[in-house]
Amino acid sequence: MLIVETGSGLANADSYITLIDARALAEKYGLTLPDDDTEAEVALRNGAAYVDMQEACFSGERATWTQALAWPRTDASTAYGSDIPSDSIPPQVLKSQVCAAAEYGSGTDVRATDDGKAIASEEVTGAVAVSYFNNGKTGATVTITKAIDSLKPLMTSCKNTGFEFRVVRA
Repeated sequence: MLIVETGSGLANADSYITLIDARALAEKYGLTLPDDDTEAEVALRNGAAYVDMQEACFSGERATWTQALAWPRTDASTAYGSDIPSDSIPPQVLKSQVCAAAEYGSGTDVRATDDGKAIASEEVTGAVAVSYFNNGKTGATVTITKAIDSLKPLMTSCKNTGFEFRVVRA
């Protein structure tokens, strides 16, 4: 069973949205979650983890140091300068989680576990020669564009880029 973040900074939360609400949101946007509830919950947990991988781009800080997920946040604001209440989960987070869950639920291997190199040929005669398809890259890691697009209004900076700025709509 999913442990849904309520906005209080739960230490054991693994989802931002209930399964019932996720199914309704998925239907609204033409997305498909697995029919089996257990599989859908696994997909939603992975979807929440995908949202949290974008945490470096969110403003503010986690509301508590013990919380399991990236939201709720204190001193957070949207890319347009609107403050986000510190006891809330923005609707963009919910939509992003469901978008990511739909990809995970369809069997997409979002996070590659290999080195991304596909061997075209290999030869061992005196010297070893190996050639790779497409310069050795398979593109095995997938960016879930719908999920990222849903989060863009919450992305005010990316701390891992070496610079940071805030744009405010006047």
